[in-house]
Amino acid sequence: MPNNLSTAIKKLNQGKLAEAGKLFSRVIKKDPTNGQAQYLLGQCLLRQNRNQEAALHLQQAISMGNPEPCLYYLCGMALEKSGQFQEAEKSYEIAERLGCSENLMYYMIGSFNANITQNFAKAEVYFGKTITNDPNAYVAYVALSKLYNDQGRYEDALQALDYCLTHGYETVEVYVNLGHALSHQGRQEEALACCKKSVELAPDHAVAQQNYLAQLLFSLDNEAEIYPEIAELTKPLNARVRKKYAGEMNCQLDRKLTLGFVSADLIQHAIVHYFLPVLKHLNKDRFTIILYSNKIIQDQTSNALENLCDVWVNCSQMDDKHFQDKIRTDQVDILIDLSNNTAGNRLTAFLNRPAPMQVSMMGLQMSTGLNCMDYALRDKQTAEKCQLDQYSSEKILPVENSAFFDPLMELPPVAPPPCISNGYITFGSFNGLRKIDKSVMEVWAKLLNAVPGSRIRLMTDDYENKYMRDYLHEIFSQFQVDQNRLQLQPRLSLGEFLTSHNEVDIALDPYPYHGESTTYYSLLMGLPLVTRAGNSCASNVSNRILAAINREQWVANDFDEYIEIALSLAKDVDGLIANRNSLRTDIENSSLMNFKLVTENIESALLRGWQTLCDERKRES
Repeated sequence: MPNNLSTAIKKLNQGKLAEAGKLFSRVIKKDPTNGQAQYLLGQCLLRQNRNQEAALHLQQAISMGNPEPCLYYLCGMALEKSGQFQEAEKSYEIAERLGCSENLMYYMIGSFNANITQNFAKAEVYFGKTITNDPNAYVAYVALSKLYNDQGRYEDALQALDYCLTHGYETVEVYVNLGHALSHQGRQEEALACCKKSVELAPDHAVAQQNYLAQLLFSLDNEAEIYPEIAELTKPLNARVRKKYAGEMNCQLDRKLTLGFVSADLIQHAIVHYFLPVLKHLNKDRFTIILYSNKIIQDQTSNALENLCDVWVNCSQMDDKHFQDKIRTDQVDILIDLSNNTAGNRLTAFLNRPAPMQVSMMGLQMSTGLNCMDYALRDKQTAEKCQLDQYSSEKILPVENSAFFDPLMELPPVAPPPCISNGYITFGSFNGLRKIDKSVMEVWAKLLNAVPGSRIRLMTDDYENKYMRDYLHEIFSQFQVDQNRLQLQPRLSLGEFLTSHNEVDIALDPYPYHGESTTYYSLLMGLPLVTRAGNSCASNVSNRILAAINREQWVANDFDEYIEIALSLAKDVDGLIANRNSLRTDIENSSLMNFKLVTENIESALLRGWQTLCDERKRES
């Protein structure tokens, strides 16, 4: 017995985890009361990410009496990783109460509070304890930077990351968090460079890939530049793609098809304003609907969505193989991704083609880059303008009248334009700085110069940080715009956000990534919106919305025309009043809120794609 145990420990120290695990199991089989073997087997399983098994053995070791205090935090780690959050929190608390002071424990408690309970203040304390114990605990600085990013404290994040870089600590996580902070400060060129550096350091790092692809949309305005970057980044994934669906396609005419929608955002999230109205109007006689949620936690929005589908599946704890098996068992005909390359996506589960037809819909305004996606649902006019047939890995299923939005709430009343009472024009952008860079702010500064006495209101996540406010003031001051003409405001609750539109006369759209929800809200609150159309899907969002309500005259082709349109609107107070009185009604009576028509168009596109695949199968057989 002692020889088996010592050999197992030696294997564990050598990193031969599978061999060590077998030996520990033999020891336990002969002597189930061997607490050391239970503990070491739990540790071995934890290192293999066999977390539920690890938790059971660590709990068994604890139950044998007089455990080391730090055994509790290892048990907490296993419980947390297996989704047993309440038990994990208790285990962490016991470890600290009994006197464990290992740095890893402090770090894990900080991470638990940052990511699970979202008690940011407590997380900051524990990351601070980690650093106090070891000033060279760079991972804690990186964790702090993410914590600050999550709170919109971007300048604090940059300072934490600067400490890492000045001490020569460069990792993919450092550059991921750096790119995120810079982007949210409106420093898009620097952010793109950091995101590119992160994927160079770790080409297979999922978050680095997601951030880089998203940053392309904030920085570039040409599908001919964007798509090659997507294609290059997804080469390793495409090397794993199954070329064709391996099963049989049931192409029986008029058969009820099963649609499976996959997303990490089936919660209170912006996507619900676009997905929920479709889900409500899908033809339940024609389709069986399964929602696959890749989020551990559900909320009231999740419950509402669950009530509208036939089957709800939480796939967040399934690995790709088990998820693919589940999709096959559910006999999904058309598997639809709603996330694209955003956080929490399950695109890797599509690689092995678990469904006969696989579709990209919603998510980022770009191709997934994956050859396993048969189709992408895209706005017909945008697809033609941006030549998406050339710049997409998917075949395009064009959809007419694809711009739509459901506010999902009663909107506050529209007030008269504020210029009537205060005597000056107020421009405003209701997008975060991530969609705005210095070049756009310079255009806005020129516009303010051309409209004497005018003001501009900007949303700033890092509102409390003086450096951030000074940075914005400096950009406008270079164009002789006084500081008092720049009205900065923090993030607001949705109700306050909507009401704040009554303090703005004219909305200004960012470029090259247009607003979308913000565009709808501005128009619904009666504000004319000036936008510039470009050459990417992301820079053709607001113009599609404006076309649906016959306001194409607010769409510019370049920044000179953008300023001209804004000047024309600013001079026409009667026009501002008229738009204030009519825009909401115009939207409500347009295709933008004809959800039944939108859904029928989506259904038609999906059925066209299905019929095409069925015809191809028949020709091949």
